[in-house]
Amino acid sequence: MKGYCRVCRLIALWAALILCAAPLSAFADGNALGERLSGLDAGELTELKALIDLRLRALGEYPFVKLSEGSKGDEVTALQKRLKELGYLSSEPDGRYRQKTTAAMKAFEKAAGLKRDGIASVEDQKRLFADDAPAQPTPTPSPTPRPTRTPDIARDYGKFDYRLAGLMPDKYQGSRYRLTGVLLSVLDAEQFWLVQLGDGGLAAVRGAGAQRSAGATVNVWGEYAGLTGYQSESGPVTLPLFNCEHLE
Repeated sequence: MKGYCRVCRLIALWAALILCAAPLSAFADGNALGERLSGLDAGELTELKALIDLRLRALGEYPFVKLSEGSKGDEVTALQKRLKELGYLSSEPDGRYRQKTTAAMKAFEKAAGLKRDGIASVEDQKRLFADDAPAQPTPTPSPTPRPTRTPDIARDYGKFDYRLAGLMPDKYQGSRYRLTGVLLSVLDAEQFWLVQLGDGGLAAVRGAGAQRSAGATVNVWGEYAGLTGYQSESGPVTLPLFNCEHLE
């Protein structure tokens, strides 16, 4: 109950201070405000002063002084409280302007478009205590990366149909297939293999890596990458192209 009465007295006095902008003739007793102040103890006066200072800061009318690393006192405490309120300072205010306060000021200056030096200039503080001061932006959480799955040879690779893929390359592009055939030759500075498929068609295999000699039977598991072309002795030839993922 005592604490409640204390708050009521502060609220009443705050209302009286707001009214003090009216002409003195509006008061029955010009000393009424002074009498109310004299009825407050030191703790209540300190709380009232903090309220007044906070309001003056919000109005931009407070007599700010430049603060920087090494400063200390009530001005620094008020600065730290405001930085904490806006989300820039995580530690508790202690009235000492040190590295954490400097870092918090730099973060605020960046968000407010001010010179980013970590020094609380008068202009910086007017912006900090304004009602529209920007709060610390909430970081966007990074999406959880999808786990990389090792392809299952039996499940993920189908049987390649040379004729259908040649007629509709866009439809089959990106699909995985197993190819069985005979290595005819190596094309384009060993970047591609030319493979004769079991159904009579030809295919180009890219990235096979391991060396094989012409005439060897190969099993290739890979991703269909569309069509490619090469110049044969009889003229240009268009072939289905595979990116090799596994080879036997």
